[in-house]
Amino acid sequence: MDLGYALYHALEQEQRAVIDAPPAPTEVAQILSLAQSAFGELRGLLAGLPDALLDRAPAPGDWSLRETLAHAIEVERSYREQCLYSAGRSTAEPVKMPEERRPKPDPSHTAGGTAAIIERFAEQRVATDAKLAALDETALARPTFWGGAEVDVRHRLHRFASHIAEHTNQCEKAVRALGAFGGDARSIAKRIGAMRGLHERRTEAVRLRALDAELAEKARTATGG
Repeated sequence: MDLGYALYHALEQEQRAVIDAPPAPTEVAQILSLAQSAFGELRGLLAGLPDALLDRAPAPGDWSLRETLAHAIEVERSYREQCLYSAGRSTAEPVKMPEERRPKPDPSHTAGGTAAIIERFAEQRVATDAKLAALDETALARPTFWGGAEVDVRHRLHRFASHIAEHTNQCEKAVRALGAFGGDARSIAKRIGAMRGLHERRTEAVRLRALDAELAEKARTATGG
């Protein structure tokens, strides 16, 4: 078994897990699954990336990977608070969330190496899903602001996935510009990550651990490690 086939087989296993997982019970849960899938793609893109690349700008004036990830995590936290505020505010409160309620940047979220940053981003995603999954679906039509325009909470929920996707593309351009993308393995890992994200909130932990162990064994076999 070569590494390429091992990864494709791992992708097939993740696809089966998507089919086997119980369906998302609400529209909110479905939207959050899309966001987790987008995060899984980012996680796959950055898997195994050397820490030394995090602070290298891919071109003059461009954000480094660390700067891009800091922004993505900050927006994750901000979107979460915006949704909670808009869903729960009283009629006496303004539609636009007061600026002082916006979370402040936290440099600790992007301290350390690549794996540590992704782990902290994953923790923020867990917090988002835990806090927003219980939103009453009647809250989805409540007004909120995004980009200076009045939209609804449903729109804001969908922004989680699209914003992560936007900066996954930015990170990929940086990785390629830094000459670190490599061959097909990183592309397949992105797809595996996207599939994992679609089901990981609805799949039992024992199966997730089994999928991880099987993938690790495939990698050892394929690389002779």
